[in-house]
Amino acid sequence: MNYGPIRNRFDHLLRDDGALSKARRFIRERARPFIENEVTEVMKLGVSKLLFLGIVVIPTALALFYYGLWASDRYVSQSLMTVRSADAQIATAFGGLLGSLGANTGAIDGYVVQEYIQSRDLVEELQEQLDIKSLYSAPEADIISRISSDASMDDLYDYYLDRIEVYFDSTANVVHLEVQAYRPEDARKIADAIVRLSDDMVNRISQESRLDAVKFARDEVALAEDRLRENRMVLYRFREEHGELDPVSSAAAIGGIVASLEAELSRYKTELASLRSYMREDAPQIAGVKARIAAIEQQMRSERGRLTSAEGDPSITYSDLLAEYERLLIEEEFAKSAYTSAVSALEIARADANRKQAYLVAFAQPSLPADPSKPERLLIIVSFLLGGLLAYGLLMLIGAAIREHARI
Repeated sequence: MNYGPIRNRFDHLLRDDGALSKARRFIRERARPFIENEVTEVMKLGVSKLLFLGIVVIPTALALFYYGLWASDRYVSQSLMTVRSADAQIATAFGGLLGSLGANTGAIDGYVVQEYIQSRDLVEELQEQLDIKSLYSAPEADIISRISSDASMDDLYDYYLDRIEVYFDSTANVVHLEVQAYRPEDARKIADAIVRLSDDMVNRISQESRLDAVKFARDEVALAEDRLRENRMVLYRFREEHGELDPVSSAAAIGGIVASLEAELSRYKTELASLRSYMREDAPQIAGVKARIAAIEQQMRSERGRLTSAEGDPSITYSDLLAEYERLLIEEEFAKSAYTSAVSALEIARADANRKQAYLVAFAQPSLPADPSKPERLLIIVSFLLGGLLAYGLLMLIGAAIREHARI
């Protein structure tokens, strides 16, 4: 490889009239004396004056220059919103059963709207619909405050949060929204989009809540129907097993038979006593009455036996049979009542699903600002001045305390 040209160029730089030699002479003869003189003059000012210059004068001067002469005006569009919800009747129909599910869409309140307005999802929607990046990089914006045209979504999200103010007044149930932009029409355009997208979000959550309530009510109807069907099948098997269509009615009928037999037995016993007063004991009439009394007593024992034991299973009493049958009837009644309530709740849920339960009302539409209100130039400049004076005073106090401690 031929290094000749490179060597010749290097030798040229090192010659007395070369570039490196000229640079060394400039630094030695002009730059160094200038720097030494200026630093000396600055050091003559003293530490306190340097601190005052660096902490108070320079920051305040920069703030005065930027905010007083250069910073772009920003227009603020304001809007007031509130979330209203319709009265939900599903929880009443279920007796509070749906309350644990959260079927009342009144839970959608201003805090949800506030968080949504400050969310990244909303910024992505605004960028897709309005291209807010181009709105915030408008020619009216100065180079420091505008957003870069190639900014990432994270940068745009942070920038967006700096250009909006939103808070929820829980006492009045009002969401306050302020949107800043470099043109008044842009500020109102962004605020209109935020209100519209927030309303869509409230509608979406409300719709999902209503659909969940309908699904829950439909599931409850299916469960109640299965329970009622199962109870009726148990009751059917009970009747088939014991051969009793209605043990309660059968018991009442047996009780009626026993009561009529007792009345008839009492009548025949009275007749027997009357016959014995004037007839002999072996008289045919007395024998006939005794036979009737014996037959009635036998029938009464038979009927009472039916009440004390079930047919085909002497170990089960009729009282046990009645108790089991009444328990099945109560369970069927409960199942029927639950099914009726579930069907009613399903109808109410369907009716509720067809109406708007929660909605966003912008009772103060986004305004079109006539004059810029941001930045608050005087306040910012005064803040720089007071902040610098406070920091300077604090440092002076610390320095004085250190010097005093050193003397001790």
